[in-house]
Amino acid sequence: SSGINAEYGNLCYSSAKDFAANKPAAVATAKGVIQQFSEALGERQFFAGDAISCTDFWIFETIDKFERLEPGTLEQDNILRFRKRIMSLPTLHKYFTDPKSSRYLPLNNKRASFK
Repeated sequence: SSGINAEYGNLCYSSAKDFAANKPAAVATAKGVIQQFSEALGERQFFAGDAISCTDFWIFETIDKFERLEPGTLEQDNILRFRKRIMSLPTLHKYFTDPKSSRYLPLNNKRASFK
């Protein structure tokens, strides 16, 4: 998945023309990787089992930025539940629900085609 993170960065910081041309392929690639995540997660609560680990946060960040890039990218029920589970963690809930949190700032700087 580090490959799709690099692809995301390259896409976001490409020219507006290249961004528009390459976005569908990047989203398709991400969907394939997210499907692999879904298969790895299965019915577990978190990727390592019942206990959350740093891997869960890393995968969350990856899937979340693609969902923000292209709403509807996340199609698998277990991945949608996983994302909701992370967003509902008591220490993170306010961050995800407070419209004044940095969550609602652009993901990328002003030089990016996708902010």
